[in-house]
Amino acid sequence: MRLFKSNSPVMHLFTVAIAVLLWLPVISNTDWQPAIADGTILFHNLRQMLLPNYWTAQMIAFLLMLIEAFMLQRIDLKFIIVEDKVITPPLFFVLIVSMLAQRYNILPVMLANLLFMLTIMRTFDSEHLPEQKRYYFESGLLLGVGALLYPPLTAMLLFVLATQFVVRFFDIREFLASMLGFVLPFGFFLFGMFMTDQQGLFWDRMEQFFETQDFTLNLSIVQIAAICYMALIVLIELVVMSQYIRMYKVTTRKYFMLFFWLIIISVAGFFLIPCAGLTMLVFVAIALAFITSLYFMQIRRNAVGEILFLLLIISSFLVVYLF
Repeated sequence: MRLFKSNSPVMHLFTVAIAVLLWLPVISNTDWQPAIADGTILFHNLRQMLLPNYWTAQMIAFLLMLIEAFMLQRIDLKFIIVEDKVITPPLFFVLIVSMLAQRYNILPVMLANLLFMLTIMRTFDSEHLPEQKRYYFESGLLLGVGALLYPPLTAMLLFVLATQFVVRFFDIREFLASMLGFVLPFGFFLFGMFMTDQQGLFWDRMEQFFETQDFTLNLSIVQIAAICYMALIVLIELVVMSQYIRMYKVTTRKYFMLFFWLIIISVAGFFLIPCAGLTMLVFVAIALAFITSLYFMQIRRNAVGEILFLLLIISSFLVVYLF
């Protein structure tokens, strides 16, 4: 892991190179079609008006993934979540998200995730800056806009609520401000539909929330083994870091707790929200990018950490290229 403790431009280019290699099957196929077309009726109407095909939409999703990966680096540097200067959060994010690229149209969730990451920054800022109600209103507004494109983002209102309990303290006025911000985009959207006599589109969008998404996967034995290895590493790092996290400073412990809740909320949303699919993994990727980085940074034997790290990269490639 010594290599990844460098913050040089060369190491950032390494992350981009890994992303391109993982997305190469999609990038090289201009006739690509998703097995599952995610997103709302509003999203698909906008896509048909603005984008010529699904491949173009997926390339925009690729660029968004890179932007969001390096936004994680910005979040890390701003709030000092991983105390060492490392480039691993963007890399881990890319490894996880790229496994969805061949099967799913991930542009809706990447747009929603961009707004969610801005929400994270606003809620984290509220610990140190005045006028917290404004920050929570803006957080709810961002989530509301995102939910119009990707309904399962609604579950992240619970994350905003969790930040109040973990980062500072619960204030009912701040929570109501976030709720007001969340419903505001829906109000404007419904008003626009009534003004154009298309209110049926709004109710169709509401019905989508209760439509179960198909997430059946046909995996080979090698892919199953690779996914099991990654799941095992995640389980180990969650157990280990829950014990070691008390050795870190208070703010790092708070962020670890929030990311742990982000995983729980995302998994619960996957099972409880009918329209949620495996694209919920994108939100889990944010949490795992930081938790995995913390885990690898505390491994004392560099050789062991580097082998485990290399196997993670190989596992991602196996999942992608054996589809």
